[in-house]
Amino acid sequence: MDTTSILPPSLLAERLESLAYLYHRADAAVAAFTEASGISCPFGCGSCCEGFVPDILPLEASYVAVYLAAADPGRAYSLVANGLEPRVYEDGRVGCPLYADDTPYHCTVYEARPLICRMFAFSAVRDKRGVPVFSACKLATSGSGVRSATGTELLDSFGVEPPLMADMGTELASIDPDSAGERKALPEALLEALSRVLFLVGMRDDDPLGGGPTIRPTMPRAG
Repeated sequence: MDTTSILPPSLLAERLESLAYLYHRADAAVAAFTEASGISCPFGCGSCCEGFVPDILPLEASYVAVYLAAADPGRAYSLVANGLEPRVYEDGRVGCPLYADDTPYHCTVYEARPLICRMFAFSAVRDKRGVPVFSACKLATSGSGVRSATGTELLDSFGVEPPLMADMGTELASIDPDSAGERKALPEALLEALSRVLFLVGMRDDDPLGGGPTIRPTMPRAG
């Protein structure tokens, strides 16, 4: 996704470029791990999205907002005007509002999905001693049959060490350190980001969204 295609030159555009590079590296690390380890999700599985609403940083929300504004401006304006709520299932699960039942990946913003969504089932965490630990999701398949390992066992068990969520998360926070402590649930964070992004797009002389549809979002106040 070209994050500069609809935004005017700005600090936000520069930071989104840095975030895009981080996402690219995260995707490459996950791909290397899945190929070497044989750990994979069942095709069409979306269970992690159906019972989880991620907390994300403002910069990640802005990345999703830019993607939506470029790919489907009508939807972007409509979301800000009408709101966005988590999806509640009949069995009580509360899931991501950007989930779709009828697509292979289920995510309607798959190319712009946040870091935790990219790495959730394929990254290691550190235990209380700081040692990397990986355990496969109960629904995942394992080509080798190995489903968990710790520390020095990781390389022997999977052929490559899984990426560490904490390390990638630290890099993410460093892109915009002033907002690193402002995590919010995706619905709230995305609505705020959409208002800011659509405001910035509207400031361009050529306005790539053509003034937007008749639905207009609540714009942030100056100052």
